[in-house]
Amino acid sequence: MIVVIAIDALEFDLVKEFNYENLKQEFYGKTNISEFSQPRTMVLWSSFMTGENKEKEIVAKDGKKVNWDYKISLEKTFFSKFNKPKIIDLPGFNYDKAVHDKSRNLLKNYFETESSEEKKKILQEYNKDAMYHHKTVREEFLTAIENDYDFILGYFSAIDVIGHLNFGNKLLMKMLYKEMDEITAIVRKKTDKIFVLSDHGMIAIGNFGDHSTHGFWSTNFKELNNPKITDFAKIISGLKK
Repeated sequence: MIVVIAIDALEFDLVKEFNYENLKQEFYGKTNISEFSQPRTMVLWSSFMTGENKEKEIVAKDGKKVNWDYKISLEKTFFSKFNKPKIIDLPGFNYDKAVHDKSRNLLKNYFETESSEEKKKILQEYNKDAMYHHKTVREEFLTAIENDYDFILGYFSAIDVIGHLNFGNKLLMKMLYKEMDEITAIVRKKTDKIFVLSDHGMIAIGNFGDHSTHGFWSTNFKELNNPKITDFAKIISGLKK
């Protein structure tokens, strides 16, 4: 069984700073996304699963608007090379768009309101929703690794979603990284082929967070030597027995 723990916005520098050994595994480094104009979630995960740069297909010609309805069929991904794959909540494939839309609307409302009380209420709802969704994905993912799939990918968005409004809260971010370290520890007991992978990292903008190019990868079995995010389709499918 090959497992990918896909963690949106897992920042390379914070993994090193917090020194969570399960996330780092035996080999780790930065993902190479230099071929993309900006570190966008939908673009990067879509390019990851196909092994092709999908930026021009997903981003409008003005370079601003992202098509969040973009979806790729199983046959056009490397997942199709496996006999029994399980993909959980991945952008561009099968993620819960209603959850994503709500978080984006709350984020918009937060920055548009001038009321400090209203900002506080929105922030509480925003964080609560993100963690509820995380727990739902975690439960499905940990159930999946107990079954006989030959490939499992679980996509975890909480570090990205919560980070946008809370990145300056180092204690909160450390707790979220610890949560993902603990999930990785469970997986490490189940299989010898594990990838931890983020699409991009996150950088502080005051108390908030914005996407950075410092994405993260790790494996428990092989040095990958500065891989592009589009390389993983070939790397992972090449491990299929």
